[in-house]
Formats: sequence, C-alpha cells, structure tokens
Amino acid sequence: TETRKDEQERGITIKSTGVTLYYQYSFKDNGEKEPILVNLIDSPGHVDFSPEVTAALRVTDGAVVVVDFIEGVRVQTETVLRQALQEKIRPVLMINKADRGIHELQLTGEEMYQKFVKIIENANITISTYQTAD
Repeated sequence: TETRKDEQERGITIKSTGVTLYYQYSFKDNGEKEPILVNLIDSPGHVDFSPEVTAALRVTDGAVVVVDFIEGVRVQTETVLRQALQEKIRPVLMINKADRGIHELQLTGEEMYQKFVKIIENANITISTYQTAD
C-alpha cells in the first residue's frame, strides 16, 4: 500500500497505512448473513521503521508476517516476530513470492518443499526463542 511518493520511489512502506474490509458471512445454517469488518494495517518491514511496527501492533488483534520466498527469514523478520510476541500478538506466517522459486531459480518440487520447510523452521526458531509462557 505504498501511497506516498517517497514510498513509491523506494518501493517500501514507510508509514503504516490502514484499510477496512467489509464482508457478510453466514455463520449459521439458517443462511442469515452477519457483517464482518476487518481492519488491516500495512506496516513497514524495514528495520529503520520498527517504531511504526510497534505502534501498529498495539492496536491489532493479530499479525501476518510476510516472508519473501527467496530471501527467507531475515533479521527484520526476526525483529517483527519479537515485537509481535512482546505485544502478546500471535503472528501468522505468510510466504510470499513463491513463484520466483519456479520461474527465476527453476527449483524442482522437492527443492521448493525444502525451501518452505527451511523458512518455517527458521520462523519457528525465532518464535520459540522469544515466546513467553503466558
């Protein structure tokens, strides 16, 4: 959601941006739909903007931590996971740009699988390091 000119030029998020999604879903068998409102906050992933991430985490119920398939878990990924856990937020891992493994690196199915496993294991190591008992 790079809406600012400087964000577009740099290709990164600098300031957190919110968007609201509205959806109706039938939770019951009677077909009656109930409204669901989801507020998403896109916060910066770069280490220089960690205070923006902390501020966003303080007003959320959850966090989706996006990891690039090629880059994997980086120092900033670990920082964001630590910040989420400190704020008592349970992060959800999303691996992005997996198509790059096929198209750019031309990985086999097994190599793709092993890369996914490595990313998940690295994220889990970070989570287990910083997770508290409560």
